[in-house]
Amino acid sequence: MSAMTSAAPPAGARRGYPLIAAAPPLIAAVVTAAVSAAVWSRLPDRVATHVGGTGEPDGFAHPAVLVTVSVLLLAGWGAGGAWLAGTARVPARALYCGALAPAVLLGYLSPALLLANAAADQAADVRFPMWHLAVAAGAALAAAALALVLPTRPAPEGERGDGAAPRTSTLGLRPGERVVWQRTVHSWLLTALQGAMVIAAVLIAAVGGDTGAWIVLLGGAVILALTTRVRVSAGEFGLALRPALLGVPRLGVPLDRIAAAEVRPTSPLKDLGGWGYRITAGRRGFAVRSGDGLWLELTDGKQYVVVVDDARTAAALLNDLIARRSAHSEG
Repeated sequence: MSAMTSAAPPAGARRGYPLIAAAPPLIAAVVTAAVSAAVWSRLPDRVATHVGGTGEPDGFAHPAVLVTVSVLLLAGWGAGGAWLAGTARVPARALYCGALAPAVLLGYLSPALLLANAAADQAADVRFPMWHLAVAAGAALAAAALALVLPTRPAPEGERGDGAAPRTSTLGLRPGERVVWQRTVHSWLLTALQGAMVIAAVLIAAVGGDTGAWIVLLGGAVILALTTRVRVSAGEFGLALRPALLGVPRLGVPLDRIAAAEVRPTSPLKDLGGWGYRITAGRRGFAVRSGDGLWLELTDGKQYVVVVDDARTAAALLNDLIARRSAHSEG
């Protein structure tokens, strides 16, 4: 069986916007890492990680914990912003603001706190006056104001509007021919997040950090690994979704409940209300990215949606199986 693919651009994918969303937080993460490397030899064995209203420290940890959490927070913000920019129609100025303001805020506070720790003989002696917070907040507000006046550009031609026509097809299934279609859905961003959570958990455990923190991080990574890679299958049974690692539970729709299948450009946020397995009024589905979605019109008037590679082949196969079922019932 030859594969059929669609060249339609992913819904909401605006070239360059993911880079705009990711760049400021990632630059701030690099600056934080560079400052930590420069002052590492001067940091005490335990550093101040939080200060109270008087500027005196009230939270402490190993330097590796402070640096790891700061860098991962910024890198995660950048990666999340890039993902959102590529999958949802976020207004350009909101995108600029969400990328610049937090990056400036944390990109100032984290290195400043590291420098304050490096200047002290021990963590208890660290002083971090509240004017640092005022400077950081002012700079973040200035960045947000700048975001409001930066130029924007329209979405490229070919981006789907609300009136985009669905694409339907058939596979030309011969009488008696049996075919099963399978693809695995996953997100490289979630895979990277799992890796970051494991690294953070190992670092926290290695330096004797909070046991609860590394257990939560490691547990979250395991849950993501078990649930975010999904195997999608289509055949005479209908459509089935199973976690790729566990194989259970099995979700999906039996063939006798499917009235028709088609392919549409799909945005998780707009069409399903978010990422992962979603249930909304009259619609259920699974999506971890935008792109061609397999849309099933069900016999009860509801819809089932899955964003998956080679969705057109799955739709064609299901349409042929539906036609075969109808022919048998009429005969």
